[in-house]
Amino acid sequence: KALKLSSAARQDYTTGEVLTLMSVDTERVFLLMIQGPWLFMGPLSFIISVVLIGILFDFYSALGAAIVLVVVMVISARQGRRIAGFQKKLLKVIDERVKVTSEALQGIRVMKFYAWEESLAQRVEKLRVKEVGLLRKFHMYQVINTVMLFLTPSFVSGVTLGIYVLIHHTISVVEAFTLVAMVNICRTALNQLPQAIAGISKAKISYARLDAFLTSDEVAAQPLLLTGQGTATPTNKSPLLADNSEAYSTSTGRGYISIRDASFEWPATSQAEVVVVTSDIEENEGRGQAPTTAVPADPEASPVKKTTTDSQGFKLKGVNLEIERGSLVMIVGKVGSGKSSLLNALLGEMSRTSGVLEIGGRVSYVSQDTWIRNATLRDNILFEEPYDDERYAQVLDASQLAMDLKSLPNGDSTEIGERGINLSGGQKARVAIARAMYRSGTDVLILDDPLSAVDPHVAHSIFDKCIVGLAAGQTRLLVVNSHYDLLTRADQVIVMRDGAIVGHGSYGNVLAQFPHLAMETSNTTQSVDREDEIDALLPESGQVIETLENSKNVETEKKDEVTKASAGHLIRAEDRVRGTVGSHVYKAYFDETGVNGWVVVLVVSILYCVGQGARTMVDWWPGHWARNMPRRGVDPTYSGTTFGMWYLGLIVLCSILTLIRGVTMIESCMRSSQHMHDELFRRVLRAPVTRYFDVTPIGQILNRFSNDLDQMDTTLPLGYQLFFQNVSMAIGSLVVSAFASYWIGVSYIPLMVIFVMTGQYFKKTSRELKRLEGITRTPVYNLFSETLSGLPTIRAFRMEEQFSARNRQVVDTNANMYLTYWSASRWLATRLDLMSVVIIFVVTLYLVSTRGEIGSMTSGLSLTYALMLTSVIQWVMRSVDRVDNATTSVERLLFFRQIEREEDGGKRITELIASKGSISGNQTHSWPSQGAVRFDGLCLRYRPELPLVLKGVDLDVAAGEKVGICGRTGAGKSSLMVA
Repeated sequence: KALKLSSAARQDYTTGEVLTLMSVDTERVFLLMIQGPWLFMGPLSFIISVVLIGILFDFYSALGAAIVLVVVMVISARQGRRIAGFQKKLLKVIDERVKVTSEALQGIRVMKFYAWEESLAQRVEKLRVKEVGLLRKFHMYQVINTVMLFLTPSFVSGVTLGIYVLIHHTISVVEAFTLVAMVNICRTALNQLPQAIAGISKAKISYARLDAFLTSDEVAAQPLLLTGQGTATPTNKSPLLADNSEAYSTSTGRGYISIRDASFEWPATSQAEVVVVTSDIEENEGRGQAPTTAVPADPEASPVKKTTTDSQGFKLKGVNLEIERGSLVMIVGKVGSGKSSLLNALLGEMSRTSGVLEIGGRVSYVSQDTWIRNATLRDNILFEEPYDDERYAQVLDASQLAMDLKSLPNGDSTEIGERGINLSGGQKARVAIARAMYRSGTDVLILDDPLSAVDPHVAHSIFDKCIVGLAAGQTRLLVVNSHYDLLTRADQVIVMRDGAIVGHGSYGNVLAQFPHLAMETSNTTQSVDREDEIDALLPESGQVIETLENSKNVETEKKDEVTKASAGHLIRAEDRVRGTVGSHVYKAYFDETGVNGWVVVLVVSILYCVGQGARTMVDWWPGHWARNMPRRGVDPTYSGTTFGMWYLGLIVLCSILTLIRGVTMIESCMRSSQHMHDELFRRVLRAPVTRYFDVTPIGQILNRFSNDLDQMDTTLPLGYQLFFQNVSMAIGSLVVSAFASYWIGVSYIPLMVIFVMTGQYFKKTSRELKRLEGITRTPVYNLFSETLSGLPTIRAFRMEEQFSARNRQVVDTNANMYLTYWSASRWLATRLDLMSVVIIFVVTLYLVSTRGEIGSMTSGLSLTYALMLTSVIQWVMRSVDRVDNATTSVERLLFFRQIEREEDGGKRITELIASKGSISGNQTHSWPSQGAVRFDGLCLRYRPELPLVLKGVDLDVAAGEKVGICGRTGAGKSSLMVA
């Protein structure tokens, strides 16, 4: 679907939003498939419990139990709707945060040049505060739901017991514990039902979001392709005929372009806030340029200055154009006149509102914003075409790339990185040109001003060898904003102004109508002549100006030779931690609450144990009441009302303690999530560009700030809550069931050993599967991000099928790990069920064999809790596994603590100046008063393993001087700016 998004849909769905749909929303739909059956199994277990109560007691007791369950379900459903409301708001905030994070990472260089790290961090943190606030409410409602359903068996027991005693005035110990056991039949369903309710609430929102995306506008199919008879057939831009137009003809030949009375338009841009973030220094000193962004800002962000803009979509009006095959057409015009829009209209990226458009043949395209894949230089040029050694060599020579291969560590096998960060701007433009030149069978070649990225000398060589040479015979459309001297060689020149073609014809005819083009041509010719003069003064290509000492050169050359092999591999493979999740990860997570992590764990453990003690008292009290029932009417000190009030008080106390422990757990997790995100996001912003961002795909970072963060925000709090709840229940069940005899406790020892061994065996596999699932998910993110940024090029080259196939491959790899992970949990469930039955058998066998030796109340309570172990022990192991696997996401996030930081990152000017020595009384503490720059023997390499790109540069620029830096493409001009 992403490959088919129209320009209007791309405005609605940014890369970050699509990644959220692809990761978070699809995950929630899947989890509904896992949790959904409990929506039916839960009510079924309730019905069974009510029927059994009716059989054991009477109709009125069963009716009371049914009413309690119905009331609980109604309240739970209402809670589910509230949870769904928070979920909807939450996903919007997550979309916005991921969107801002994605934009920041994609523009990290500009952000660092302007020192916007602090402003951006504050903006994301404000969004994060809103997100965590919604998460806190979301989890609190879930806690209330979970606590209510967790205590529902106690509510049912209390109401049933109260009604039965009220009517019959008596109950036996056997009946009391049988009641508790029957009510516990629905305990597992009650534990799972809140997750199922929350799951369907989440999935409902995600389904709606996915449906909106999948039904969003699509770009029309690609322009006209030729049939076997050499004629054009209607496709994406299937001709839209004007009312008075003639019937459409399919006589268009290969390379022929015809536009008749056509109008095109871009979608209107939605209302946006232009936010100017001002730093304290700028406000106080009035110096510098404030950063400006055109994305929706947090309305609560401060300090900001906001203005609202709402622009209409740009239009091309009344376009009429006939281009014969093999023609060279150049398009000129002022900035914003519609040159690129005309090319996008031909490619189908711009919506046509009227008229007819016909294109015959196969199209190749070079975009204005060069799109480079995260692959080797050769793979970028081949672009899925078969390798032809002779043609490849011709394309390298014609695109002026052959010489650049010598400077790359591994030649054309060098990874050039995401967005081509390993290349200069001119080199990226030439790679894009080479890609279009290498493609076989091209009939129409569309070039959107690629020559402006290279110097005049290289531009003329590319024009002669590529556009006029290799592409001879193809229909060529070239936009030029410079190099006007080339216009004399065009077959047709098109002049654009305000979205309309105002001039069209040969160069001579157009020049007569627009004389200023002659002046532009003259200026360009003079600049080429000046460049030739400069080239004569420069050393020949391949020579190195030796300005360093010989010893330094020898040392550098040795180091370059050693690291040359590894330097070709630019992108760093994602780290994978092996083995157990260390205790330091758990401690680091809870340390983020602001209190020592182990103290938090101890306090939470105590709260859950105390709550379970109260829960055990609630289950014990009916038996105690039944044992004292014979005193009724005999012992004047006996009061049924007193026993009933005590029972009610214990239920209320248990409810309060259960709610407190749940709220404490959620609040601890929310504080940890918020503090950890803020710390790690700032850490990433302070990472060096060349040593981190240039070698780390954006998809890898976004994976952690979206999917892994979602695991920490939503899965981990619930996982910890269920873990402590189930562990405390299991310990309580084992202790109570062993209370009948120490022999039962002794028999538990080998069973517990088997439990632990099975759990450890399973955890080793499950944990690694979860880690592998996280690692295999990153290529999916990378491919989505890369594809969305290069949609026009992919669609122009008709590469949708190839990218879809690549997407299926990486998704299948990830789904394989995901399915294996969930299948492993089924393996565990089968073995835990078997061992749970063994526990029940051991306890039952002992109680039957010692009949009469153990009191009925002790036997009843022991057997009741042994039955409870059937589900509790299994859910303990699942909770341990769930928490352990979710903590791998925390582990992956904590990796950001290990990345290198810029030494002076985040410091104010006053701090930097103060750190370099004392400041005289008349010297300013804010900003240097003069813009002088001095380089003294400057040597620069982008990373330690790479060769020098600047070698002994000596330069003094006085304050106020204007300095022009020239040199061939790849000579080091941009590197000097980076320095």
